[in-house]
Amino acid sequence: MAFKYFKPKEVISPKSSIKSVTPLYDGKVDGYSVAQINWQGNECIGIRWNINNNEWNDAEKQNGNKKCLGEPCSRGYPTWFILPNEFLQATIEGKNGDLIEKIKKYLQEANNPKT
Repeated sequence: MAFKYFKPKEVISPKSSIKSVTPLYDGKVDGYSVAQINWQGNECIGIRWNINNNEWNDAEKQNGNKKCLGEPCSRGYPTWFILPNEFLQATIEGKNGDLIEKIKKYLQEANNPKT
């Protein structure tokens, strides 16, 4: 399979909101991307899937004839999901304790499925 996807630096929509994109992580075809984005004049962190679930079964995208939009996308353009700075800061500082514990529990269960 020869999937093509939009590299993080290429995801610049909506153009009225994005001034710059600095990729922090590119998970390539099998993953997601994370970037520092100047969004409406403010620095923030965005995340996106490089290929969405429906695109995996699209023959034109599998053979590289069409480029994958990933997720999120809007009106046929790849976009970013902006993570709120307050959420990121609180998580890093350990102030989202209840949420972190729920995520830890989820990950533990996801990584150790019951038979």
